[in-house]
Amino acid sequence: MRLLQKIVTSGVIATTAAFGSFVAEVQAATFTLPIEAAAKATGVDVLRDRYGLDGTGITIGVITDSFATAQTFDTSGNLDTYATNIANGYLPSGVNVLKDLPGPGTTDEGRAILQLIHAVAPKANLAFHTGVGGVDVFGQGIQALATAGADIIVDDVGYVPPNTPDAPLDFLDLEPPNGPINQAINAVVNQGVSYFSAAGNSFPELPIYGHSNNPNALSVGAVYYGNAESYSNQAYGVVIEQGQLEPFSSEGNPNFLKPDVVGPDALPISFNLGGDSRRVANPGFFDFFGTSASAPYTAAVAALLLQADPTATPTEIYDALRNTADSPLPGFDSRLGFGLIRGDKAIAALGVKPKTIPEPSAVPALLGIGVLIVGLSLKRTQQKSEVIVKLGDRLALVVHHTNA
Repeated sequence: MRLLQKIVTSGVIATTAAFGSFVAEVQAATFTLPIEAAAKATGVDVLRDRYGLDGTGITIGVITDSFATAQTFDTSGNLDTYATNIANGYLPSGVNVLKDLPGPGTTDEGRAILQLIHAVAPKANLAFHTGVGGVDVFGQGIQALATAGADIIVDDVGYVPPNTPDAPLDFLDLEPPNGPINQAINAVVNQGVSYFSAAGNSFPELPIYGHSNNPNALSVGAVYYGNAESYSNQAYGVVIEQGQLEPFSSEGNPNFLKPDVVGPDALPISFNLGGDSRRVANPGFFDFFGTSASAPYTAAVAALLLQADPTATPTEIYDALRNTADSPLPGFDSRLGFGLIRGDKAIAALGVKPKTIPEPSAVPALLGIGVLIVGLSLKRTQQKSEVIVKLGDRLALVVHHTNA
């Protein structure tokens, strides 16, 4: 069993009073995966550090291929399973697997997606249902996750008919607006469940397709925020810098404001997803590229927002993310949407205030140092100095210890 690897953000917030060893400190968030670049870019470090949010009380459901039926390996070639993920701290025990997809040919993308969600919202409850098996299975999965208590659902599965680039999307449509997937999305959103969907990785072959165009779903494209400053995308023959739109991130259709937003990809996971995952900048981890990574990351940010404001509706969550997103372009763009999500700005848009950090003068009260100390006699085992501090109309004796 390896020790839990904790990555500490640089956003430590601390208030130190001038009272010797008495310190009030808010610790920085720790992450179970090295997602620091993405966390800083999207304000997740602020949500975790200043607001104390971790997903407590929120249930997130995931729909993709499989959860625990593939044979996968870590960077050392050792078998990587749900059990080893629990032991290493990448996933919690008790993930509610409603329906898995039997192998062979599975990838356990659900486990990879849930690792990312757990890194952002480590106290959230997690659930899984396969979306493979047809549009009916997908729709049933949405309803089943909502029935199981999911507050937020995210998927990265789409049913695209053959030859779609050569045919109008209204023809051969396996996901019509009145089909089981869109009906299920509409039903659960009306019940108060927020729904997130990967925009797709098919630019320029295929625009955003099917249920990701549903107005009740938040569609998410991908920008690069791995922990390397750049990477070489050989398929497109370009070098992508941190913060740049991924060249494969799908474009929206005319007359659709999709994608809604973009989120970070190239995020670390513990195993070789699909057998060909890249390794760019994280020793001991593989990098998860694509909107299949950016969508669940965004859903996990939404979980932190919902924890902060449990009364927020899906529309309010969506609007907070869209209206506060950062974009180099004015207004909406068919590939960037409204821009990169900013959780720190979105939570302010919901009207939530950060946790108050006490002023130095309030620290003694906070720490329970309200006792008037009179005539204190100390045995001098160390060199000591005494400072009298006036606290309102009281006197307190604070002892500073200096080793002799």
